[in-house]
Amino acid sequence: MKWVEGTWTSEAWAELVKHSPWDFPYDREGYADALGQNWAAMMDTGFALPLAYRKKWGMWTGYLPFGMQQWGPIGPKSASTASLCAAVEAIPGRLTKVDIAMHRPEDWQPLSSQWKRKGLRLERWTEQPNYVLDIGASYEQVYAGYSKQTIRNLKASQQSGMTVFEHDTPDVLLHAFKANQAERYAVPAGFEPAIRAAMYHLLHQGRGALWSVYGEGNRFLAGAFIAFAGNRAVLLFSAISDEGRQRQAMTYLLNEVLTYACGRWTCFDFEGSKSPGLARFYAGFGAKLEPFLRYQRWAIR
Repeated sequence: MKWVEGTWTSEAWAELVKHSPWDFPYDREGYADALGQNWAAMMDTGFALPLAYRKKWGMWTGYLPFGMQQWGPIGPKSASTASLCAAVEAIPGRLTKVDIAMHRPEDWQPLSSQWKRKGLRLERWTEQPNYVLDIGASYEQVYAGYSKQTIRNLKASQQSGMTVFEHDTPDVLLHAFKANQAERYAVPAGFEPAIRAAMYHLLHQGRGALWSVYGEGNRFLAGAFIAFAGNRAVLLFSAISDEGRQRQAMTYLLNEVLTYACGRWTCFDFEGSKSPGLARFYAGFGAKLEPFLRYQRWAIR
């Protein structure tokens, strides 16, 4: 397993993506480049685990950039727990801190979430909540899996005169988020330029679309940016106003998106949530819990 910094070709990376058991928009080489990240990968034959790296407060760190909740591994051997564990074991010791997330291998067995000591390092694996909806069937079949509460909310929203618009820019969505939600959440420095770059990159590549819902008088109520690759559509970023929350605008919007998405893709990935309220909201559409992995390490060697 080798640490490789930007010496592979796009063709080689695309070949690894092509033979992966999963397909995510941000596994493409150009996605991380668009975010302006310094990134590398632990690579072996048929396997690569990417991560961004930087020097912060005098320490080299490996980390997960904003807008990339699950990043790799990729390649035909990426579904193997053995390959993944070998990759993280070989991450260079000069990276004092490592905090990355990734897809869960098909043969993964749950581990203790407690910190463990290995020589001069502390490390742990945890599972992060993520909700995925099977949309390979017809919309009618997906709708049949909605909870009673979601159906009630949807019917109420359909009576309130909302309109779906498909041509807003990411800046409109970001402005709405800052105006209505930024103070409710701890938004890290650097989040806005990173997620903006991600959305514009995906639009330019034809791998993303933005849907918005407006009320009477052209009032923004809710919006969502959907990224897609292969058989998967991903809810990358969303925003909602207080009025939109009261009028169930996000339920209305996601139902409209699913009407379009069913049959075009087979998975709709809600991008997880540690919030119990959001978890219930996503599960209300019939989405199932499919966790992803987080690996953390502190090392001195």
